[in-house]
Amino acid sequence: MRLILLAFIVILSARHETALAFEVDGLYETEVVAASQSPQDQDAAIKQALAVVLKRTLAGEDFLQDAAVRAALANAKTYVKQYQYALQETPAGNARSARNLRVLFNEQALLELMKARQLKVWPDHRPETLLWLVVDEEDQRVFFKPEAMPQIHWAIQQASKQLGLPLLMPLLDLDEQRMISVNDVLSAYPQHLLSVSGRYDVVSILAGRLAKTDEGWKTDWAFYFDDNVEQWSSPSSTLNEAVVSGLHGVYQRLSRYYGVAPSTFVADTLTLKIAGVKDNADQARIMGYLKNLQAVKSVLWQGQDNGLEIYKLTLDGNRQAFEQTVGLGRVLNPRTMANGLASELRYELIPVNPLRAQLN
Repeated sequence: MRLILLAFIVILSARHETALAFEVDGLYETEVVAASQSPQDQDAAIKQALAVVLKRTLAGEDFLQDAAVRAALANAKTYVKQYQYALQETPAGNARSARNLRVLFNEQALLELMKARQLKVWPDHRPETLLWLVVDEEDQRVFFKPEAMPQIHWAIQQASKQLGLPLLMPLLDLDEQRMISVNDVLSAYPQHLLSVSGRYDVVSILAGRLAKTDEGWKTDWAFYFDDNVEQWSSPSSTLNEAVVSGLHGVYQRLSRYYGVAPSTFVADTLTLKIAGVKDNADQARIMGYLKNLQAVKSVLWQGQDNGLEIYKLTLDGNRQAFEQTVGLGRVLNPRTMANGLASELRYELIPVNPLRAQLN
């Protein structure tokens, strides 16, 4: 079984260097419910908000056991940059006047804490995970469709936002439904699922089954990433908890892979030589992409050399951090080079995928 899986999972591993990444906004800002505006309830809500932020920025799963992280949570208010209460009570408000509290934390102060403790951070450029979800309800087993299942859709959106995890839903139009069935998603032999998923240019795929029971919702998950598959289940719980159980597993695995230590955020320079650039539109696409990368401080076009476009970059991280980030974008494909300089990298511009253009 494992040999069969590895033979087809190469479809994903070949895309690790070219997968489309998205900049996730608002990682250091979140909204929680404060029981009231009293100092005690405010402190409790801010601590809860900081825990949410740390769980979607730090890599791995054991960081909450770090002594410095526990101390930061105990003094969460010292990391607050701005907060604001909603002007009306929450729908679930009670006699104590519960209100939503928006909290924006000081990103730099938190990064300094992480740097001092050498805790890895998952930057805000993150690859999408393709989600194939099958729903069992009322003796029916069907594909999840957002427009037909608003409660499940809301739970997925909330979990995705809570974890800072970009998701991509399959089209599931008539043509695609002829190509794949719910049995392909649930099968122990995933070759057909991976083959169909290849058209979406993703590095990771989450296949899930969400089943309604008398006790609540239970789930089974299979995650395909980095030449491997991992599976886990959750017992009956609320809908929100069931969905989070799947996405949290994805976050743990991807953040371990893409996490970098803040100590690597030091200035460095790098030369990029890029092939396949045909016109001004291609140049603008490259320049816009590079400028938006978190690891890049500045970009300067320096001309052409033997058909290659030359760019000089100043980094907010070292070369390793940059290569890890730029390799996520479905824009530049790394090229090998003989006797290359340590401060030089070569890439080839990747044409725009029409399907991705349609999805976006």
